[in-house]
Amino acid sequence: MTVRIVSNAVNAMVSGADDNVKRLVQEMLSYEVEAGDWKGTSTMFNWSKNAFPAGFAKSVAANLVKAGIKCVHIRKDKVPALGKPNPAVNPFPYNPDYAYQDQAVETLVREGMMIAQIATGGGKSNVACKAAARIGRMTLFLTTRSVLMFQMADNFQKSIDYRAENGEPWLKGQKVGIIGSGEFQVSRHINVATVQTLASFLEEPPRDMPAEKKVYHLKRRELVKRFLSSVSLLILEEAHESSGSNFYDIARLCINADYRLALTATPFMKASTEANMRLMAVAGRIEIKVTEKYLIERGILAKPYFVYHKIAYTPDEARIRAELASKHLNFRVGMSTPYQKAYQLGIVYNIGRNEAVVRDALMYRDHGLNCMTLVRIKRHGQILMEMMKESGLRVDFIYGESNQSTRQAKLNSLAAGKIDVLIGSTILDVGVDVPSVGAVILAGGGKAEVEMRQRVGRGLRAKKNQANVCFISDFIDISNKHLMSHSYERKHIIDTTPGFAEGVLPVGSSFDFGVLQRD
Repeated sequence: MTVRIVSNAVNAMVSGADDNVKRLVQEMLSYEVEAGDWKGTSTMFNWSKNAFPAGFAKSVAANLVKAGIKCVHIRKDKVPALGKPNPAVNPFPYNPDYAYQDQAVETLVREGMMIAQIATGGGKSNVACKAAARIGRMTLFLTTRSVLMFQMADNFQKSIDYRAENGEPWLKGQKVGIIGSGEFQVSRHINVATVQTLASFLEEPPRDMPAEKKVYHLKRRELVKRFLSSVSLLILEEAHESSGSNFYDIARLCINADYRLALTATPFMKASTEANMRLMAVAGRIEIKVTEKYLIERGILAKPYFVYHKIAYTPDEARIRAELASKHLNFRVGMSTPYQKAYQLGIVYNIGRNEAVVRDALMYRDHGLNCMTLVRIKRHGQILMEMMKESGLRVDFIYGESNQSTRQAKLNSLAAGKIDVLIGSTILDVGVDVPSVGAVILAGGGKAEVEMRQRVGRGLRAKKNQANVCFISDFIDISNKHLMSHSYERKHIIDTTPGFAEGVLPVGSSFDFGVLQRD
């Protein structure tokens, strides 16, 4: 018996399989589901139709062969890529250290669908531009973040303009299509969109929607479906971060997207197994990995050094009395204090901890290093800004309401040496050009791995005309079990990441700033 798996861009079908083989496939594609108090198992294999999402076809075929079952995988022919291999999308000269970018694109051309796991700082936006140039057909770049959508629109536009002047004259005057944040402009070349906007356009209209609006909504929905069916290259940027199945549903409407590229630093870190399965369902397997260690060894990222300060709780009594008098019965923090109270008092209003942040910022300034200080709560940033100003530091603050141009202007001030420290919760978010910095202070606590890797990685932008190193301060909060657990979870991420782990100093150590001369 030979089992045949036939797949196109969206679906795979099994033929020649008996019930035992079908059970095997069903088990391969099963996952645990939790909904409130209910727990159960679901599967992506449709038994009655002998079908499953195309992203699993290669893995299922390989696993059946491993189980001793003869199996062939036949994929519907892809439309040919129209661009040349190793396309130039900007004026920068070729650098062999970035060869993985073209390798990723050629793997995409060969495989049709893939996940490219590229650590933060590895140039995922450049890979996207190269993929669009190499495939040379209608492209859709899909993200959950509008600020990244606009940043990528700019990147794609620059690459289109460069290509128009360098061998692709038909691109002259072509503009990137934008679908999101109130814009709906489609291009036959490259388009960027947010998951949220496309999902809203594809929703069923509410029953009570006025007739005129319903007609408009349904007409637009059909236009969006036609547009999605015309896409040949689908690029997903951390799209699986979105909650629910929106990105998955959109990807499955791209019925002619023979080429699918998921770009992510952290493919399977979402707690939901179902979300991870959906990513593989629409994008296939990880075909290329570019690690932090690789990027650091080649100088693409600065070499990081990490120091950890053990911190107890010392209440900021003046601010607590003025601002929190009505919020808590007492202002003690113990090991069993609930997390929200422990965070507010043990991190935001902990004067001992905040003084340690200021001391490190002063230390970095005294060694000629500019510094980013990351917080999670706006009030925490304001308190640190007040304390830093009192200590003589030149400091500014970016917070959630700051618009993109304000954020970029303040980052430019840090890069130009006009300020010593920039505090913010959004400094290292996407959508801004982060300057190279000498130091990062992780003042905000928390334990989110994706956020941690993104922020450390973007803080490690390579340094020019100075030692290619970066100093990073973090804290071990010992006053509360939740804060302490989060501290050690953050440290564990660093300790177990090759490229980061080598620069971790023992808790309570001090930096050797002599590396500024040696490196």
